[in-house]
Amino acid sequence: MESVLYAVVLKTPQGIDFRPAEKTDVDALEAAERELARLRPKWEREGVIPTEAIPTGDKTGSDPYARGTDLPLKRGETHWSHLFSPRQLLAMGTLVEELRRLRPEIVRAEGAELGEAVMHLLAFAMDKVANHNCASSKWENTRQVIKGKFDRHDFAFRATFAEMATCVAGSGLEWAIDNVLDAYEALAKLPRVENAQPVVVTQGSATHLVEVDDGSVAAVVVDPPYADNVQYAELADFFYVWLKRTQGHRRPEWFSTPLCDPSEEAVVNVSRFRASPKVPAKDAKERAYQRYDALMTEVFREARRVLRDDGVLTVMFTHKKQEAWASLFESLIEAGFTVTATWPVRTESEHSLHQAGKNAAQSTVILASRKRPDDAGLGLFNDAMREEIRGAARQAAAALAAQGLTGIDGLVGSFGKAMEVFSGYAEVRTDTGQRVGVAEAIETAADAVAEWRIEQLAARGIEGLDAESRFALLCWDTLQAPEFRFNEAMMLGRAVGMDVDALIGAGLLVKKGEQVRLLPASERRRERAVRRDTAEAQLMLFGLPKRGRARRARSVHPLDEVFASGIDACHAVALRYADAGGGDAGIGAVKGMARQQGWSRESPPARLMEALVRAAPASVRFGGKGEKVAETYPEFRAWHALLNPVFGMEPLEWKRPVNVQPSLHGMDDEADADESDGDEE
Repeated sequence: MESVLYAVVLKTPQGIDFRPAEKTDVDALEAAERELARLRPKWEREGVIPTEAIPTGDKTGSDPYARGTDLPLKRGETHWSHLFSPRQLLAMGTLVEELRRLRPEIVRAEGAELGEAVMHLLAFAMDKVANHNCASSKWENTRQVIKGKFDRHDFAFRATFAEMATCVAGSGLEWAIDNVLDAYEALAKLPRVENAQPVVVTQGSATHLVEVDDGSVAAVVVDPPYADNVQYAELADFFYVWLKRTQGHRRPEWFSTPLCDPSEEAVVNVSRFRASPKVPAKDAKERAYQRYDALMTEVFREARRVLRDDGVLTVMFTHKKQEAWASLFESLIEAGFTVTATWPVRTESEHSLHQAGKNAAQSTVILASRKRPDDAGLGLFNDAMREEIRGAARQAAAALAAQGLTGIDGLVGSFGKAMEVFSGYAEVRTDTGQRVGVAEAIETAADAVAEWRIEQLAARGIEGLDAESRFALLCWDTLQAPEFRFNEAMMLGRAVGMDVDALIGAGLLVKKGEQVRLLPASERRRERAVRRDTAEAQLMLFGLPKRGRARRARSVHPLDEVFASGIDACHAVALRYADAGGGDAGIGAVKGMARQQGWSRESPPARLMEALVRAAPASVRFGGKGEKVAETYPEFRAWHALLNPVFGMEPLEWKRPVNVQPSLHGMDDEADADESDGDEE
């Protein structure tokens, strides 16, 4: 595909201004394309611009926004140079050529060591330009700046992109250099300890730290890859092909391969295990996970070798997938570690664009692990150990909630505390001798936290609250979003004693691929009401198929005389409120409905409604322009408005969320300082 210039953005003394493309702008684009065509043969011979092909990449990751290089290949972008428009590629090639020309002059003026350091920083500035001046950069209209390609961990197609004017005072290349220098100066201020020893930086595999002696290190700190969450090597190739051309002369051994060497990368990448189309995707995925687990275990074993006996291994982990946590803990235990402490710390942006409306952990869980004694022995997975795990998980969940950490963050934060119990043994078995995996211990912890959370939300008791209602309550409270993975639905369904198929049959969920979505009241609405004790009412209550018909998902109507579950009743209440136009008329309609049904403030629907209002995430509390999730699920605002006038219950006051957790600065998805501004196209 080619592109068309749509508009030009100018920074003026009066502010940002937009104008349509003029003939001179189009002529400039055509001139740049002709100049690139003239220079390209020479630049490719001299290695100025990338000629490397984009390799086949991962497309099976659990996060659809974290896929690898299969995305550009689908668009016909077969080489790394295809990720730049002609004028962008011309600018990058010119920068590489000029940097090479300046190198002898810089080294002569500053000396070999300092001169090469200056070259290094200028190479980083070029990477900054590449990130903000490629065919995947975009115009951020809310802040009126150019946003870089890697504001997301993927190679997603963008129908519109922004070109940066490289050579403009205060912008373009000058902005990139200033940005890199700001980051460098901030880092240079960090080591201010008296008598500090020089830092030794090495490059190699964490599975073989050949330069480090046994028992010589006090602390090992790692931020490991999260299974299939991010394909680091595939993303890094975008910069690798340029760094090879600007820094390859300094460390040729680091750039000896055409692209990043993925052979020792500890990620789950199915594409590397599909040697041919004949290899089933399921087998390839299993091999990819086995390779990931093996590498993680090797890394932790090597960490144990170099640690002193009183040393500590600190692991930072941010992931919402239960199986990813199981893999991490299995590797730690297999390598001879026991978890001794956990601290969840909020680190991820709460406003990441590609996570809106989806459940995502916003905290990093920091695990402290120490060498497990060689005589740790065998643990018995009996009722006593299960109860100890459950107690530890509930205690952790309560402590985290007191710090403002609930939802998926509170759930995964409790896993570490449970593992302090489980990982204290070299091996855990049942009384019949069967080996117990970490996954079973995590399930025990997750179930305990789910039960505890329901008790907290249903402040006036959960007696009579059916399984479907508990599931809906847990989903909104724990996952904090209407869309989530099948495995999350399965985990919460198990906590209330229902499988996902039964929940789909109950009309609460729809499934598409590996994603699951909670249905709003409006999508569950039936065309007409059913009366009590009729065949249709029995069908609705028990989900039985009529003769000759397939089973259908259960639905509701605001005038139904009977409801199969508390959540069905709550959805019907919201529909009745909306049908009456909300406000006083809606309140009156629901009061009549409550009288007909005999609902009091102690009835299950009223208590569930109160709990749902307490569990409501910020995404559904506040409606209005741009609040897509809130507008899809208006029932939450209806329930909030009805609690007091209908049931005499004072609803929880809804406030915009405030971050009360300690934060690790600089770990947001895209820091403000990392965005360009000024005169851009």
